[in-house]
Amino acid sequence: MKKILLAVLVLMLSFASLYAADETVPETPPVEPSEPVDLLIPADGNAFGSLLTPYQPLTARVRGMGSTGVAVTGRSDTFYVNPAALASKRFQLSVPSLQVTAYHLYDAVKGGGDLISAGSLINMASGIQEGYGRLLDIDTGMSFSVGGFGLGINATLGVNTFAGEGVYGLESSLFGELRAAISLGYGYRFELPMDFSIDVGAMVRFSYLAYTDTFSADMLSDMDNFDISQKPVIAGFSVPFDIGINVNMPYGFSFGLVSRNMNGRYYMTQHSGFEAYGKDPFGGKAEDAYRFSFDSGWSLDAGFGWSYDTWYLSPTVAVDFRDIVGMCVTDDFTFRDFMYHLNIGAEVRVLSFLDLRAGLSQGYWSLGVGLDLWAFKVDVAYYRQEFGETAGSYGLDGFTVRINLGYDR
Repeated sequence: MKKILLAVLVLMLSFASLYAADETVPETPPVEPSEPVDLLIPADGNAFGSLLTPYQPLTARVRGMGSTGVAVTGRSDTFYVNPAALASKRFQLSVPSLQVTAYHLYDAVKGGGDLISAGSLINMASGIQEGYGRLLDIDTGMSFSVGGFGLGINATLGVNTFAGEGVYGLESSLFGELRAAISLGYGYRFELPMDFSIDVGAMVRFSYLAYTDTFSADMLSDMDNFDISQKPVIAGFSVPFDIGINVNMPYGFSFGLVSRNMNGRYYMTQHSGFEAYGKDPFGGKAEDAYRFSFDSGWSLDAGFGWSYDTWYLSPTVAVDFRDIVGMCVTDDFTFRDFMYHLNIGAEVRVLSFLDLRAGLSQGYWSLGVGLDLWAFKVDVAYYRQEFGETAGSYGLDGFTVRINLGYDR
């Protein structure tokens, strides 16, 4: 029975790309809107193109390690990267966690800002470059895993930026975004001779997305006269799933492969404002609402890992290749393209309570530190993240602080 289950899961993972590429989901026939809404639909090149990226809760620990983790098991944040990590059957509890990320930190402080004043917000907005970006993220969540099962509930409230060609700083656009997900996964380990084992796992999510229409960034200088409640709100949901596998080898080495966000099509409804949205957040009541759907994409990721645990020093090294299908089909593949898909991270746990982290993500470095006081954890990360289409085109710095209560070893 185990061999049959393993064969089925490996087969599903191997042909995930064919499934995702050939999947066709009928569009919901739209009702003619009272005014054009084409620019509100996420698409490459418009203000909402960043929403095509699948939702994946990434903690300060993962950020500090260069956003790696495909082949790294353990910790409550790992199964969001690869559900096969649940096969370790570790008990983990996080209730709750709060994480805040401020972007454009350098822009905010270079003029003498204090990070909480209106002047700092204006400095941050002034640093907006062409294309997509972010100003602020607030993440809350909880997670629980035991016996191979894992449950996660997460929500992220963010302020995004978009600047067209020749339009920067306070002349650019902002819009609000809410992401939320309930994730349920299971992992199983197959023990093999000579200290080898194979972990397989799957996770399904109910994923929710809501975002506002754009507004000008110059409202930061006159917030008393700005009313976001009058902006249209677009909201909807999808039910994607992930399938992953880890091959565990002697001496702490591992190899992982995960197909993420399959069936990631969102079904959306446009609301005239916050009042209409509050009465019908899932868009199932209003008959005259404009409805559409879009695919948030999928990825096939691979990773190598090594870890060694002792009570006084526990090092971990991870190397991930993100979206390897996209990497393989890139025309005129260059070293810059290779770096765009490469993430490297390392962590050293000292005396079971202090974590030191560093990483390289898409050519940008990251640093992190964590303090683990049994039921109370604080993690901090400073990093740069690529928001452009190629490595080095638009690197945006972020500073993340996460506070977590629970048990996570």
